[in-house]
Amino acid sequence: MGLTFFADEWAVIAERSVSLESFLRPFNEHWLGVTTVVYRLVLGAIGMSTYIPYLALLALLHVIVVLEVYVLARRMTSPALAAMAAIIIAFFGSGFENLFWAMQMGFVGTIAMGLGAVILLDGQPSRARVVAATGLLMVGVMTSGFGLFMLAFAGLDLLLDPRRRRLVLALLVPAAVYLGWYVVYGRSGVATAREPFTLDAILSVPSFVLDGVGTAFGSVVGIGPFLGRAAAIALAVALIVRLIRRQPVPSRALACFGAILVQYGILGLIRAQLFEGAAEYSRYAYLSGIFALLGILSLVGHRAMPVEPRRRLVVFAGVAGIFTLAVVWNVWLLIEGRVLFAGRADSTRAAIVVATGELPPGVDPDQAELLDRTITRLREVVAEFGSPLQDSIANGAVQSPSPSLVERVRASIVEAAR
Repeated sequence: MGLTFFADEWAVIAERSVSLESFLRPFNEHWLGVTTVVYRLVLGAIGMSTYIPYLALLALLHVIVVLEVYVLARRMTSPALAAMAAIIIAFFGSGFENLFWAMQMGFVGTIAMGLGAVILLDGQPSRARVVAATGLLMVGVMTSGFGLFMLAFAGLDLLLDPRRRRLVLALLVPAAVYLGWYVVYGRSGVATAREPFTLDAILSVPSFVLDGVGTAFGSVVGIGPFLGRAAAIALAVALIVRLIRRQPVPSRALACFGAILVQYGILGLIRAQLFEGAAEYSRYAYLSGIFALLGILSLVGHRAMPVEPRRRLVVFAGVAGIFTLAVVWNVWLLIEGRVLFAGRADSTRAAIVVATGELPPGVDPDQAELLDRTITRLREVVAEFGSPLQDSIANGAVQSPSPSLVERVRASIVEAAR
């Protein structure tokens, strides 16, 4: 309640439409075709008089992801551990951007489709299930850049399992669709943040991946990125030792951990230069944390509790402790994320107050910008879709921006106009 449109949402609202050109045009580095269509359909039906339907759609997609995590975890381990995994993801504050920012419906939707595809491809899938999974992955790559990471996860999951390895050929279809889009359209957007195919970009990847891996494991264990790196390194050493000794390691665990490396490897090429700690972005942790959690549960497997009472008590206390730490950590981050987005909502509403009011002398609405577009364009958008200064469903939850914040916004456009 009380949140509102932020950042990239304004680009979709002000600059995109439901058209083939808009569907195919890259959004920064992403193919957000499906996201754009869905968002614009909701916008056309609801307008900007309330933010709740947008968040409701995001919440629904998140619930689907939680249920899919439970289904996958239940197939790999005990019902109790699967339920714990689902609870952690349900309150996954480590990925709070994907829970409070409706624009992330594309990222969360892509993850839901990707996990759904992996579920369909599990076991001995029928031809119909393979076709359905391929379709989900194909729509996923059209929905957000996370579609590539889900495609990698599904591909690794098949390649590392000899019984299903032949099915990886089906994934060439969504891969070819994405490659075709990239060659024709996507190349124009891939260097939005920086040119990825340079020596500097390549050299920045290892440290970015290490930070990302730490974020993934730290988020689901509740120990944070720094200790998460140590835990991930220890786990990697243990896995390497097992593989060297030719001891069995579940293929799904390797697929999960490999998908984390793919995710942060690609992100590092494009985004590593943004700022210190970019790999710890919560929008990235949401997916990598799910991979890490599923990988850990795959390693645990269906092991029974020890029979000996003391050992049984130690194992129970250890699992309960880790679960409690993970939940407390993520609930705390969830609260902090909510506070952050409430502040962003205040700033957005202050900008709208200034844009739709009388401008200071000397400020040209065709030149001055707020929310990364001209004041004239903002006025047109508000006139067409309604004002976000109120919420028609939960108006009592919306507070007017403080006069001091409005004055700071006014001062910023006056300074920019000089």
